[in-house]
Amino acid sequence: MKIGMIQLASIEGDVSGNCTKIRNWVKTYAGQDYDILCFPELCISGYEFESAASLDEMEFMAGLAKEYGQALIAGVHSVHGEEHYNSTGFWDETGNLLGEYKKIHLWAKENDFFTRGEKLITVDYRGWKIGMLMCADLGFAEISTPLSLKEGVDIIIYPSAWGYGSEELFVNCAKIRAAENQVFTVALNRACGNEMYCGNSIAANPDGTTLSRIVSTEEAFGTVTFEKEKLEKAREFIPWRKMKQEIIYRKIREKYN
Repeated sequence: MKIGMIQLASIEGDVSGNCTKIRNWVKTYAGQDYDILCFPELCISGYEFESAASLDEMEFMAGLAKEYGQALIAGVHSVHGEEHYNSTGFWDETGNLLGEYKKIHLWAKENDFFTRGEKLITVDYRGWKIGMLMCADLGFAEISTPLSLKEGVDIIIYPSAWGYGSEELFVNCAKIRAAENQVFTVALNRACGNEMYCGNSIAANPDGTTLSRIVSTEEAFGTVTFEKEKLEKAREFIPWRKMKQEIIYRKIREKYN
């Protein structure tokens, strides 16, 4: 599985300009044997939430995937009826929506605008099972662990928008989520645009080591290739999955709930 990470410098509220940037990145790398091209959180309209009214972001990404024959994952502003969501969509190379994850752990002013998601989403694609979470979700093993142990994902992808100065915590969270679940993670962050973000997008191995990292806060492209053998080796070397004590964990939760 080969993934292209686009650490995009979106401009808040500049829907047209951001769409042009996204199209140019897809045009450049489509046809270069990438299974998926990934974009960060709210990459089209950003945190000027009302600007999203000018475009159906889900439809735009679907059309782009179909036009260039390229599977895409992107963080977008989605609308369902009267509800607005901070979502991650996964479109295959025909533009078909394979899955949409609606962010559970909303951050700061997101709570005043978006509806909170309540479901975990997985997608089977080209022999890999992929889970999607987002940004602040990096801090919560409560949702990454079910994706790993119950849903059996191989990769968890986190489109993100972590602020400037948080790169060490951002990178460490991606690595520990990978290690504790013994899966690959991709934490794809925004670059500095007209607001400051910490960049440093990273893909981590299932043993918690760095597989690929963009060591920059600027707009950049990174490539990561995943191999199933690394999953097997990590799980054999440290058999954490076999050591799980679900009955004891349940008793502890019951005591404190």
